[in-house]
Amino acid sequence: MKKAMLLLAVMFFAVALGLPAFAQENLPPDPSMTGRFSQDPPGEFILFDTFILRPLGLVAMGVGAVGAAASAPWANSSHSQYRVKRELLDKPYWYTFCRPLGDSDF
Repeated sequence: MKKAMLLLAVMFFAVALGLPAFAQENLPPDPSMTGRFSQDPPGEFILFDTFILRPLGLVAMGVGAVGAAASAPWANSSHSQYRVKRELLDKPYWYTFCRPLGDSDF
């Protein structure tokens, strides 16, 4: 049991550290999601983004994946797969991994 938990933890961290390396290749930046900073943001915003917003982005990615899977039959029948993918999968992914650190809209 301990070996399985250790293996699961190692796999989680390998994926979590490996995904940002490919973030810029998979999804081009969305101009509608750019933040308000033209220069470097204050350090407090970077820390808030690192410890609060990025983990919430991971949660949003999980919820979006579950929602996309649940809505797949209706999205396929109405030919709106692209909209579901964009809103439930791409936007949370971009917000979590592609957005510059400390750059947010609030």
